[in-house]
Amino acid sequence: MLDYRLIFSTTFLALCSLASSANVLTVVVNPDSTEIKREKGGASLSFWATQSGNVISTGFANNLANGGFIGHDILDPILESHTGGFGYVGGSVGWEKVWTSKPFKGSDLALCGSMGSEALYDVRWTSDMFELLWYGNGGHTGRVDVFSGTGVRAGVFNRFGLGLESVKTQQRLEVSVIQRLGGVEWSIPYGYLWLSEDADSLASYLQTEGRLHASIDSTDSGEPSIGFLPSYGIGISGTLPLASETLPIRFEINFKDVGLLFENEGSSVAWFQEGFSTTGLPLYGDSLTIESISNGDLATDSLLLTGSSVKRMTLLPSILSAEFVYEPSEKFMFQMSVKSGGWMPELLYSAGIGWIPSDRIALGVEGRYGGWGGLRSAIWAKLRYSNRRILVVQIESPLGLFFNKEISNNTYGRGVTLRLERIASKR
Repeated sequence: MLDYRLIFSTTFLALCSLASSANVLTVVVNPDSTEIKREKGGASLSFWATQSGNVISTGFANNLANGGFIGHDILDPILESHTGGFGYVGGSVGWEKVWTSKPFKGSDLALCGSMGSEALYDVRWTSDMFELLWYGNGGHTGRVDVFSGTGVRAGVFNRFGLGLESVKTQQRLEVSVIQRLGGVEWSIPYGYLWLSEDADSLASYLQTEGRLHASIDSTDSGEPSIGFLPSYGIGISGTLPLASETLPIRFEINFKDVGLLFENEGSSVAWFQEGFSTTGLPLYGDSLTIESISNGDLATDSLLLTGSSVKRMTLLPSILSAEFVYEPSEKFMFQMSVKSGGWMPELLYSAGIGWIPSDRIALGVEGRYGGWGGLRSAIWAKLRYSNRRILVVQIESPLGLFFNKEISNNTYGRGVTLRLERIASKR
């Protein structure tokens, strides 16, 4: 799939270069208009839930849920799909409200803002880890199995932002306060396992760290009580739309929550390190032997540290995206975009076509690649139910919504987005 990404990136950059040289203005409305109508600007209310992965199919998840024997016919395709050496699963659930007020009297600037909540999760593992867990180490002699990069993280974030928007150009800039209500992290920064071909030499090392961003106290009965341990951060969000005077093209850059999170002290932290090696593995004896391993009498050099974290700064799960739109007629539009951040391990590319049969209905289909998942489809529909209000429905990997159905076996995710929009009045 590297060729797809290379072709998409080259085409996207070429179109952006064309847009920048085609007399592009930072306006999306008539630039000659000097009269500013003091009406409310655009607004939207969105709800979404998405999940995607690159190797764990819905069919495999159905097999796990239904139970039964899981053989090579099920596991081999999953192992072979670890083309980049990693498997990913991730997604988010949340809502967001974005709004723009009336412009200030005698000015083209208006107060704008946004608020919302999001639960975000990210899981990744190496192909060696997957193979050891599901196949065992029978076919792993004579090679090094790498675990570095395996990890899990999840968090719940609330945000509130205020800023200014130009009603002429629709450029906006916000300063946001972000609260991480709670979260958890676990990772293997460094780890490997090596077993010689004759199974007479062994070397292993594992370094792992876990953090629980919550407050843990003891109740009167002596049982632990878990509460919230919020941390706060500051980020910058904004939109930069560009439009051409001579060509039916538009280009838009968006960035969200670019900033830092200031973690409070008190998170529970556990750090574990273990390693052992031997240049000989006899069958019997008083030291490290096959007999002692099989009996569970294996002694290793290990170190376990637990405690509470100190204050630190980390990056927010910021998002940066760029979108290119070409509208050759009033009935059709072509769209390309690229997005990064939000804990996604790879860039998310998308390209699609939209059809506008009337001034009230628009339909579209997209192809997406990257983020947490591989190549997948998405469909969307827009319904204008009043002069300035639109309902948007978007479904990613539609077949993935049919759980426990054969039709969904070859899908790797699913997602639904609902959005109510209020269009900014023409000024």
